Amino acid sequence: MEKFTVRCNVTATAGCIMLVSVFFFGNPDRGDDAAGHILQQWAEQNLSRTAEQNAELSFRFIYDFQLEPEHIFDLDGCDMAIFVDCVLNQESPTSWSRLQTGSQLMFTSHSVTPESLLFLFETTLKKNAPPCYLLGITGNQFQLGAALSDQTRNAIEEAKNLLHSKLSSEQPH
Repeated sequence: MEKFTVRCNVTATAGCIMLVSVFFFGNPDRGDDAAGHILQQWAEQNLSRTAEQNAELSFRFIYDFQLEPEHIFDLDGCDMAIFVDCVLNQESPTSWSRLQTGSQLMFTSHSVTPESLLFLFETTLKKNAPPCYLLGITGNQFQLGAALSDQTRNAIEEAKNLLHSKLSSEQPH
């Protein structure tokens, strides 16, 4: 499967107060790693309605197989960002945590960490990164061609509720 990036902007009105960039990651052909793609599809349907009902919110949805240095430009101009990714062997079905800017750029040949992306954002664009959060979804099987596990399928349902709740509240933390 070819690597691709999907970007979708959902703006409620011209008087929007808060732009939220939501990054969804994962390979839909690798078992539980499909969680990010599944949540991105759900968000475009359901969170778009939230933006339509709340003139203070606007969303920028970004889906990709992995986080890459170029994603600093998807952070630029937003008031808050959320990174949604499957996490290996996490104790709870979902987790929510505030991300801190890393102290150095750390990457592999395939991706960068969210913390490294924030570091790259600040050093390249010479400004502070917006508040960023990680929504982790538990996953255990990432083999090519594997099916989504029941554990991750259930965690995705919990993640939908958590994401909706955080974006509906005044303060996401």
